[in-house]
Amino acid sequence: AATFEIRSNLFKNVHKDTKIVSSMKLSYIIPALNEEKYIGKCLTSITAQLDKGDEIIVVDNGCTDKTVAISQAFGARVLKEKKKGISHARNKGARMAKGDVLCFVDADGMLSEAWSASARKSLKKSNISVVVGINIFTHEKVNKFLLYNGYTIFGYSGLILFKSILGNLYLSGNNMAIKRRVFWLMKGFDPVVGEDYWLSRKFWKLRAKKGSFDPRMVIWYSSRGFDSAGYYKTLSLWIKSGLTKIPQEKYNYKNKNL
Repeated sequence: AATFEIRSNLFKNVHKDTKIVSSMKLSYIIPALNEEKYIGKCLTSITAQLDKGDEIIVVDNGCTDKTVAISQAFGARVLKEKKKGISHARNKGARMAKGDVLCFVDADGMLSEAWSASARKSLKKSNISVVVGINIFTHEKVNKFLLYNGYTIFGYSGLILFKSILGNLYLSGNNMAIKRRVFWLMKGFDPVVGEDYWLSRKFWKLRAKKGSFDPRMVIWYSSRGFDSAGYYKTLSLWIKSGLTKIPQEKYNYKNKNL
């Protein structure tokens, strides 16, 4: 009788968890500053895989082009954030989101068809609070495609090794699905360059919280940042931003003179 009662209670708990998972809502949050060239492709890749009940939030961080109009045409919820900086925009979207899970992507990215389903599958596990994917940089020139993605291969290999040895997952700020309550437990993104690194450091302190890496969560990004500011200059600034906090207000993919 005792064994039957234990099994019965376990079944009730499993059933309860299943209901929670099935009702899980994903809120996509996209910061935007004059993204009319890219935002349509990004939103197309998201709407192609959304389940009923999910939402897309585009945060206008000072757009003067057609970004807002294009976003509204796709049915996205457009918010305005006056404070300059991608972290302010992401945090504004997170505050206003209705979903249980916050999905952070950038406006120049195109998500793989398996992105949403993979994120949901990982976050079904009660011990997983966040899941991140892999970014691939696109470029018409083969030599630059290989150079830019050499960084990706080297960087992600190091991060996977880092997680295997220390158990610490690096949170990619533009390819991440995170449970809302955990995101706010860390008080969101800091308004600094390399904001995902500093968010990762806060996550590492939450020893009871675990994350996972899913290579099926692919986002193809433009290489505009590398092209605009230069590949090595961009990398050197990212390294510098991991050593000290640099204010983010004047930083974007075009301006790396900080």
